[in-house]
Amino acid sequence: MTRIRKQPLSKKHDRAGFDCGVAELNTFIQKTARRQDERHLVRTTVLVDTDQPERILAFYSTAPCEIAPPPGVTAWKNYPHPVPFLRMARLATHRSVQGQGFGEVALLSAIDDAATISRTFTAIGGLVVDAKDQQAAAFYEKYEFIRIEENGLQLFLPIKDCISLMGA
Repeated sequence: MTRIRKQPLSKKHDRAGFDCGVAELNTFIQKTARRQDERHLVRTTVLVDTDQPERILAFYSTAPCEIAPPPGVTAWKNYPHPVPFLRMARLATHRSVQGQGFGEVALLSAIDDAATISRTFTAIGGLVVDAKDQQAAAFYEKYEFIRIEENGLQLFLPIKDCISLMGA
């Protein structure tokens, strides 16, 4: 049985051995993620097997952002300023574990990060994602993410839902 641990990306992780089947995501984790993390631009979190902690099973990257108040959220109706959010910029799972729920675990971890930030550090509107295609958007909708525009690829999960999902 695989026991998963969530960790910040570090030098000890085998970035070169990561392959999700998408060249842009492989290049990001292999060549860009640590540098962006060191510059405090993007935070990358990895999921590893506790028995092989250097092997990356999945990763996701987050960064703060602001978006116009999403339609349909009564609390932000007529709010004149952009709303701060946590953006999940990337999510990928290693080919060897695709279809085994690691993408879901990574997404739930990012949702937990948003809930923690809101409870502990500063107010945010929730978690926003930019889906790469309609199939990815459908994946996020299974977790109650709301499309900002009809058939659009940017979706969000309000902070109250992030907190509720995490049982806090």
